Amino acid sequence: MSLTIGQLAQAAGVRASALRYYEDQGLLTPAGRTDAGYRFYAPDAVQTLRFIQRAQQLGFSLNDIRALLSGWQNGDLSNQALTETAENRYMALEQQVTELLVQQHELALFLTDLHESAPSSSDVFAQLLERVCANPRNEHASSMLHWLGERTGCSLTSEQAMEVLEGLRGQHFHVWREEGGYKILVVSQEAEVGEALQTLAGLEASCAVHPHQNPVLDHNEEGFLLEAKGEEAFIFARIFLALENGA
Repeated sequence: MSLTIGQLAQAAGVRASALRYYEDQGLLTPAGRTDAGYRFYAPDAVQTLRFIQRAQQLGFSLNDIRALLSGWQNGDLSNQALTETAENRYMALEQQVTELLVQQHELALFLTDLHESAPSSSDVFAQLLERVCANPRNEHASSMLHWLGERTGCSLTSEQAMEVLEGLRGQHFHVWREEGGYKILVVSQEAEVGEALQTLAGLEASCAVHPHQNPVLDHNEEGFLLEAKGEEAFIFARIFLALENGA
């Protein structure tokens, strides 16, 4: 069943002007035009748009996306230039991650120096140092989650929430940043997973830390999608990342 430009835009959650832009950039091709001259698209255009959006979220340029899209549509990833495109983007992200880890490390050293140079220091500051200077891998992540819970009082770090999260361990997650918050996709069609996420969404909705920022849970062919917004939404993403990493 073919789709009009309006139907495709609605299915992909974008404006019709974005579709025209993608078409101008050679990323999207209409299946044809009606007798009246209106564009129409094949059903798989929805997947093409999701591919484009996902690549954009990961920071690929339009030229990069064009090459990646061609390889994906042709089922051929053997092109060396395509591999280099993916490697270059990964390395760019690795550089950003490294810069943040270095800054985190320097913060720990700075706080340690501050603590040691002070004539007196509180137990609270000493406890902060223990958490900040913990093992930067799983032990650090676990310590940080407990600290976030104590610091914010967020219901997502409560015992009830942790029990629900433990049941999600082993699931595959995608976590990404969007303006105003984060999105977490749990790649599963299991009803139990949806129920667990609904419970978490309910806990988050009643959380005093995030007033008027109720999370949204959606279900599509890819799995269950949670969207959390607000200044403290990073806690939501942090918990899921730690869960996948075994913290």
